[in-house]
Amino acid sequence: MPRDVTLLCRGPVDVREVAEALVLHEDGWGVRALDDGTIMQVCRDADHPVITVLGVHRIDSSDEVERILPDAPVVSTPLWWADTVTPFGPDGEDGIEAAMAAAAVLDAVCVVHGD
Repeated sequence: MPRDVTLLCRGPVDVREVAEALVLHEDGWGVRALDDGTIMQVCRDADHPVITVLGVHRIDSSDEVERILPDAPVVSTPLWWADTVTPFGPDGEDGIEAAMAAAAVLDAVCVVHGD
């Protein structure tokens, strides 16, 4: 079962920029586009995706963040909400580590669901 990881970015980003920040975590990782580039998958190799960026949406209301993620830290709006998922197991744990590292690169807050 995949795990959801949300990045709440303080500045404008798109799916590719989020994927590029994630791939910085580990030398040798790559990025592949899915669904005509609307989804980006960060992979250890052809058989091991570690995290998938599903989309980025601009959020203009902090009420919306609080409604959906009541336990998230307060982040000023507007913000750019990046939805990602990681696979279950060791590859997914590496994806979570990459998301946490990417948060610093993207000036973002990383929320790992289910922790």
